[in-house]
Amino acid sequence: MSKIFFKVQGEGIPVVLVHGFPMNQSVWDIFASDLSKNFKVFTPDLPGFGKSEFQTPLTIDSVAQELINWIRGNRMSPCVLIGHSLGGYVSLAMVEKAPGLFSGLGLFHSTAYADSDEKKDSRTKTVEFIRKNGVQAFTSNFIQALFADPNHPGIPWVRNITIQSAEETVIAYTLAMRDRPDRQNTLTEFKHPILFLGGEKDQGIPPDSLRKQAEICPDPDLHILPRIAHMGMFEKLAETSEIVRMFINRCQKSL
Repeated sequence: MSKIFFKVQGEGIPVVLVHGFPMNQSVWDIFASDLSKNFKVFTPDLPGFGKSEFQTPLTIDSVAQELINWIRGNRMSPCVLIGHSLGGYVSLAMVEKAPGLFSGLGLFHSTAYADSDEKKDSRTKTVEFIRKNGVQAFTSNFIQALFADPNHPGIPWVRNITIQSAEETVIAYTLAMRDRPDRQNTLTEFKHPILFLGGEKDQGIPPDSLRKQAEICPDPDLHILPRIAHMGMFEKLAETSEIVRMFINRCQKSL
């Protein structure tokens, strides 16, 4: 079992925030601090990112199992699970494997859909680019596109996080995302609330795709926010934290 590094702050209902690609748990620092006024917030580094150990072979399912073991080992269930982008892919796999551990699932700029053929090809080309040009040529140059405002003050801060990622880790997760399965069945089978939080200007997670996914859920909570793209925890901190806060309270009532 990999050693999972994490931070925890606050008291109350346990909430796990899973970061996106190719970041680490510190991307949640401001958001988690705000949320911890009401809840006990855990922010783990995914294996290979930040201070968590890298594991092989690495798949979305193997990463999910590591986090499930970590949750069980720290007696954090039932908890509310919120995953950003890649973190949402991992969170869906966690819920599929061990639904009883969770009182709610949040897809924060994420999706249950598998990659399209076009997206799979793009990920393969990303790996080829990294192997040819080095990891920082990739990790330092795509963050701006994740924000609706290309001059957002959060961009340099997020870029500083992404450039810390090791080449081996970035390549492994790129391939893991490419090869992950569709998990729409998880949306239909999970018995607790599911949050869909998206950005109107998110090119990677189109709002209409979230609306379609919400329609197949027994208990959906859908929010498409205007004038933001893929980084709502920076682009609209107050609004996204309040949406998540209300969602957590809703999950608690569903138990």
